[in-house]
Amino acid sequence: MKNFEQRLARIDKIHKAGGAFESSGTLGRAYFDATRPRRRRGVSLRALAFLFAAALLFKAAILAQLGQDGYAERVAALANGSVFEQAGAWVLQADPATLKLAGFIQPILR
Repeated sequence: MKNFEQRLARIDKIHKAGGAFESSGTLGRAYFDATRPRRRRGVSLRALAFLFAAALLFKAAILAQLGQDGYAERVAALANGSVFEQAGAWVLQADPATLKLAGFIQPILR
């Protein structure tokens, strides 16, 4: 009986300290804390990297298909348009990475 009293005192002490006991096989607090959906961040770095790579590949494919002169003409036409078209021209301008990638893609497309 003394052992039982000690166990009860220990359990009360843990409960007062904020702890809790759960029986095995029950759906207690630990179960619900583990299955609670985690808060998601806005945009992951992986998604941003994928979007950047897709845009770069898109630009390179268009550049390889049209050639540098045709591509430059179309980007210049965008640069003379509205604010949104000017933003598109800024994004679509041929950078060194796009030129290099277009050089790899061009033999495949032709």
